[in-house]
Amino acid sequence: MGVQVNEVYPKVVAANRRHTLYFRLSGDLPAQVELKVQPMERYAVDHAPNYTSHDPARYAWVPLACQGDDLYTAKVDFAGEQRYSVKLRLGDAIVYSGYAYAVEPDLAALRPYKGDTHLHTNRSDGWDEPFDVACAYRAAGYDFMAVTDHGRYYPWQELAAELAPLTKDFCIMPGEEVHPKGGSYFHIVALNARHHITEVFEQRPEEAEAAIQHILDTRDLSCLPDPYAAAMRIFIASEIRKAGGVAVMAHPFWECGDEYNYQTEEMLYHLRQGDFDALELLAGCDDTGNGNNLQELLWHDLRAEGVRIPVVGCSDAHVARCLCDYDHFSHQFTLLFAAGYEDLTTAIIDHRSVAVDRRDDKHFRCIGDYRYAKYARFLMAEYYPAFTALCATHAEALKARDTAALATTEAAIAAYREKFYSV
Repeated sequence: MGVQVNEVYPKVVAANRRHTLYFRLSGDLPAQVELKVQPMERYAVDHAPNYTSHDPARYAWVPLACQGDDLYTAKVDFAGEQRYSVKLRLGDAIVYSGYAYAVEPDLAALRPYKGDTHLHTNRSDGWDEPFDVACAYRAAGYDFMAVTDHGRYYPWQELAAELAPLTKDFCIMPGEEVHPKGGSYFHIVALNARHHITEVFEQRPEEAEAAIQHILDTRDLSCLPDPYAAAMRIFIASEIRKAGGVAVMAHPFWECGDEYNYQTEEMLYHLRQGDFDALELLAGCDDTGNGNNLQELLWHDLRAEGVRIPVVGCSDAHVARCLCDYDHFSHQFTLLFAAGYEDLTTAIIDHRSVAVDRRDDKHFRCIGDYRYAKYARFLMAEYYPAFTALCATHAEALKARDTAALATTEAAIAAYREKFYSV
């Protein structure tokens, strides 16, 4: 039968402490099972002159203690915030190879939230009912999604109300994609605003026009190709902020009508001036990769100038094929490190956001501030595969509106989180 490694936990621990690691094994177990935990970023032993990097004697194998019922344990010291290699050996055979991660107290207080900050339903130009879209996202392992239908605010409210009696384990973030065509054609995503932003143009056009004119009178935009469009963007972003929301520059290099969605010098101006709260670095509407590549290059150049702007990733999903191919959602998305659902937008503002470009569970890129992006890479490989499988079961119960099954699957998700994190 061999040996099966069924569980390894916890995988995230508090740095600079001793922790007990648990291994649930089954099969033909020998008398002794050995463990080696090796820090990967800050070596615990000197290399030269005593060791080489390939010397297996650098780190000792220690025996696991059998606790009965196929449960084995070992006490391990974790020094400093970093990634650790974890291996199990039976005789000369490696039967498990994985990783753990130690975090400092500030990061230990946060949890990862996988989400999409830009998507559409059939309440604007998407093809699918909001509830069906939510079920599909949950099945793909998402913790939250922002419904950002074009010029509409009510769809997220409608969906949140429909989900409220069923689950509190999946968050619908307030959203709207704003792009009035008077003066220019551009897209701004409003996240978590308290009210409808497009309504300002539709219901109070004189007020909006006066505010735009005030910006033109008080801010020198003469260096830009289209000062009026720039003033309108500044006004929209300011209205989003006044409503308590986050203003996201959406897909600036999206190719629409044989031109980019933003003129480059205007885009650079707004980002340098801090007119937006975040940049949509990765977007699923980019079929060739050209736009996402240019957005990333631009972001790196701005950082070199000292301009730091938070990033998000999104699907910008519209089409029904998403609902029959859950993995479609998992190409571009955002990981936020937050204290809870109420902290999600603050996490963006505070640069606790990572834009992810995922091909599968082994091949992905994480872009953001180094500390969070590095941690995100670990979680993508170690946390999200099993979490996504649990979410798929939760989504089935959600779609069936089966309250008993929802309670069972939510309990399983909570148990998985509790075992994974020991902080």
